[in-house]
Amino acid sequence: MHTLTIDPAVPLLIPPGRSLSLVLVGCGGTGSHLAQALARLARHVSHSPTPLSLTFIDGDTVEAKNVGRQLFSPADVGRNKAQVLATRFSTLFGLRITAVPQMATAETLVSRYDERHIYRIVVGAVDGADGRTAIHTALQSYFFNLWIDCGNHETSGQVCLGTTTDKADLAGAFALGGICAHLPAPSLQYPDLLKKAVVRPRADCADAMIDNAQSLQVNQMMAAMAGQYLYQIVVHRRLTTFATVVDLTTLTMRSTPITAATVAEASGIPLATLTATKKGRAA
Repeated sequence: MHTLTIDPAVPLLIPPGRSLSLVLVGCGGTGSHLAQALARLARHVSHSPTPLSLTFIDGDTVEAKNVGRQLFSPADVGRNKAQVLATRFSTLFGLRITAVPQMATAETLVSRYDERHIYRIVVGAVDGADGRTAIHTALQSYFFNLWIDCGNHETSGQVCLGTTTDKADLAGAFALGGICAHLPAPSLQYPDLLKKAVVRPRADCADAMIDNAQSLQVNQMMAAMAGQYLYQIVVHRRLTTFATVVDLTTLTMRSTPITAATVAEASGIPLATLTATKKGRAA
């Protein structure tokens, strides 16, 4: 007879006394829905001692094909996506949301702030490798503290997050036992995120939607999942999972708890290295 053993989740804690800054990269299919979720969250904590600042970044303009799947109206066509959403939700919720009407690069992401006491979170809602590479580089420079990435296919998708691109930082991440010090970045969990696709049958998610190949609900579902992760981060200042996969065809969802074993599997780092008391270079 075999006994099923399930390791208890080990939380990643967010510093309770630090202000939070959320930078949303990509304001299209998933990003436009996520922008609304972030604005609602910022309003929810607007009177707390540590309010939430928001920045929306996107260089694209609204096209007619975006109306309906993304949160834009016919009147928005021709306008910059980040500016439209920042203006709309600033007005609706009484917030000050910064809009950056250009494509994100590592240089623009890192140069946006210089306050060191702020806990910075970058949320990626981009289609291709260029945007994710920029985010990866910004996290690699230790400018951001946490990266949340949203990705989807026609009827499925995943939300994953991490704190470091350097495997050396993960050595001893579970040495304290009851607290997780670091999590592998999305680019360590899914290395293909940084690889440019050789062949793309459609220009973007909007074209896929026109062809009825992409579910109408998939972007909204990924935004909801990322929004819940951010709610836990901002309100409860702790996480016990670091990846969620959704399949709309089967209406199923699975989340990965934060344990030494699951992080070892996601990062390729030996379990003994993650739990070692003495921090060393990862294998």
